[in-house]
Amino acid sequence: MSVDAVSDPPEVHRRRVRNILRDARENIGLTQKQAADRVLWSLSKMIRIETGAPPQPADVRVLLKEYGFEDERISEVVAYAKAARQPDEWEQYKGVYTNAALSLFSNEPAARVVQQYEASVVPGLLQTEDYARELFKKLGVEDSVAEKRLRVRLQRQEMLDRDDCPKLDFILGEATISRPAGEGFEVIRAQLQRLKALAEHPQITLRFLPFAAGMHPGMGMSFTVLEFRDPEVPDLVYLENGDGDSIWRDDEAEIEKYALRFGKLLELGAPAEDFVPRIEALARDRFGGI
Repeated sequence: MSVDAVSDPPEVHRRRVRNILRDARENIGLTQKQAADRVLWSLSKMIRIETGAPPQPADVRVLLKEYGFEDERISEVVAYAKAARQPDEWEQYKGVYTNAALSLFSNEPAARVVQQYEASVVPGLLQTEDYARELFKKLGVEDSVAEKRLRVRLQRQEMLDRDDCPKLDFILGEATISRPAGEGFEVIRAQLQRLKALAEHPQITLRFLPFAAGMHPGMGMSFTVLEFRDPEVPDLVYLENGDGDSIWRDDEAEIEKYALRFGKLLELGAPAEDFVPRIEALARDRFGGI
C-alpha cells in the first residue's frame, strides 16, 4: 500500500478499489457481463462490486488475476479492499446527516484540494460553536440532533490542525457574513473574528463574492469540489440546493462543470488579500465592528 494511502479513510479506499476494478476491466475491453461470465459470477454481482458496497478481498483477488495483474499489485489492491471494509468514523451519525454529507466528511481529509462556494451561511469547517448552534436552532433542528451535529462540526474541524491538512479554498457570498446570528451581534462578531484568524492559516484561502458581482453561475446553490492526491481516487462534487444535497463521484463531466463554475466565481470575487479588509468594513457598517 502506498505511503499516501495508508491513513486514508475507508470511504476513500472503497472508491479507490471500485475505480481500479472498473478501469482494469475497461482497459482490457470487457463489458461487465463478459467479465462476470469469465469468473462465473452473475451480472448483478459484478455491478454491485463496481458500484455498491465494498467487495470481498477474495473477490478482488479473483478479478485482478483474471485481468492480468501481477501478484505484487494484486496484494496491494487487496490491502485497499481490506481497509475499505473497516468501520468508518462517520457511520455513527447516520440519521443525523444525509448519506451524501457523510460521504463528503469521509473524503475531506484525504483530498489534496477542497474548493467550496457557500452562498448563504458560513461553511461548517469554519463555523464557531455559537454560530453553529444558532444556525441549527433557526433551522428547527431538535436539540439532541443539534448537539450531535455540533459534535460533527468540531470533529471535522480537527482537520485544520493537521500537518497534512488539504488546501482549502473558500468563496463566501456576501450573504454569508452579512446576516446576524442570535440576539444582538455577539455571535456574528465572534464568527467574523474567527474568519479573520483563519485567513492567516497557511492552507486556507478565503475570498469574498459581493452582491455587486450581480448574477453569477453559483446562484441558488452551494457546492464543494474535492480533488485527490491519488490518481486512482476520482474527484467528487458535493452539491447543496433548495431540494437537498447530493454527491457526484464518478461523473467526470459533472465534476468538471463545477470545477469550471468555481473558476468563474473566482474571477468575479475579490482577491484573497482583500478578504479581511472587506469583512472588517462590513462589520463596522452593520455590527459595530469586530
